[in-house]
Amino acid sequence: YVTVNLSSDIAFADGTPLTHGYTWNFWAKADPGSLELQEIARIPVRQPGEGHIQTYGAFAGDLNEDGYSDYSVPNELANDVRVFLNDGQGGYSSFTAFPLPGGSVPSTNEGADFNRDGHIDFVVGNIGNSLATVYLGDGNGGFLSITSYTAGQSIRGITVLDAEGDGDIDIVSANYSANNLALLLNNGSGVFGSAQSFESGGNGERAVAAADVNEDGIGDLIVGVFNSNELLMLLGDGSGGYALSDRISVGGSPWMLAIGDINGDGTLDVASANSSNNSASAAFADGQGNFINAVSYSSGGTFPLAIDLGDLDGDGDLDLLVSNFGNFGSNNGRWRCYENDGDGNFINPADYPASKAASCAVFHDRDRDGDLDLTCIDELDDLLFIFEPLPLSLPYPGGPPSGFALGQNYPNPFNPLTNFGFRISDFGFVKLEIFDLSGRKIRTLRSEPMVPGTYETQWDGRDDVGALMASGVYLYRLQAGALSQVRKMVLVR
Repeated sequence: YVTVNLSSDIAFADGTPLTHGYTWNFWAKADPGSLELQEIARIPVRQPGEGHIQTYGAFAGDLNEDGYSDYSVPNELANDVRVFLNDGQGGYSSFTAFPLPGGSVPSTNEGADFNRDGHIDFVVGNIGNSLATVYLGDGNGGFLSITSYTAGQSIRGITVLDAEGDGDIDIVSANYSANNLALLLNNGSGVFGSAQSFESGGNGERAVAAADVNEDGIGDLIVGVFNSNELLMLLGDGSGGYALSDRISVGGSPWMLAIGDINGDGTLDVASANSSNNSASAAFADGQGNFINAVSYSSGGTFPLAIDLGDLDGDGDLDLLVSNFGNFGSNNGRWRCYENDGDGNFINPADYPASKAASCAVFHDRDRDGDLDLTCIDELDDLLFIFEPLPLSLPYPGGPPSGFALGQNYPNPFNPLTNFGFRISDFGFVKLEIFDLSGRKIRTLRSEPMVPGTYETQWDGRDDVGALMASGVYLYRLQAGALSQVRKMVLVR
């Protein structure tokens, strides 16, 4: 999910200045993947011998600029943020802890480049001391500075956007106990002014998300109101002001929000995790500042407290993941994944158990193989759960193969062997070849006439002359007549 912000200082080609800053959002396309997930690792967030730290909230981004997605997690009882740097193979083997003052209770968080130096920064909202803490990244996986700003009482939600159209990323917090929102304006260098509190029109603001929902190029806000089971739409004026435009009931108390075009109509919609009635809702909008309707689905468990959107199967629509904490003391937390049918309906739920309490999750391409992976948190056992899609299979028990398809290799990443499944529907000459990222051919696996059918081929990580290939990302291409398909894979030595 990418947000682009243009400053009002920018002019058109004829010299005419923009009337205000301009923002828009888009999703980067994911490679095809399976909606079936496999758990491949559980990684402790605790130090050796450490007790419960209550890991909650997460942000994935390339903090050390090596091209791989790193992972940052606040810990409410330890009062710190722990950063896991990707090892270049999609793993998180160690972390560095960055402490906060005692009693902070860091929780909700978001990433952005606040000081415009090209490095990812990070903000966390603290429940215990009314502070929003800004971490300015150094581009090497650490932070140049850690500074806290008073925002509001019991910060439960936080989001980032360019509120004034000046090209600087500002912060908005949802302050549950104060029953309001707060805006912290950025001076352009990653330093924020005093909080400007304002009312949303609701009571018990617990979640907030930002996007341009009425398509005027100005960032707007969606607010989850816990006490009245509502979502509020607040339209921005481009100068840091917000006005209530519409509201809609979602039937339960919103705990967290995710924004995206759920039904594929070109306008942004909202998904919410509703903690009080064990549901997840999709609230559809008209692109003009109004809600149309909201549809609710079972969360698949109890106490849903996080929600995420991502194109897990790579078919161009956004699938849904709900994190269910579970019943207190029952250790029955779980994550539920729904497939989007392409029209904004969520179908085919699949559940994945936590060890105790399923908490936040992030869709990201952890291993750089092109499809989306899932990194989740168990809030009571303080564990990262690493999920990745199962290999795409090509079984056709109901009849002969039809169509042309190249499946994702499995295992992936791999060492020393991996398998490729593919399907062809017409007789003809078929090639299956492997290339490095420069386009240089490494190995020809199949080059022969073939009849229609489903096939599987194995690669041992060697080139055509038998030399072992180094660790890295490789491409494999299937050609059959005029048809061609390319996928990525990762070799790990």
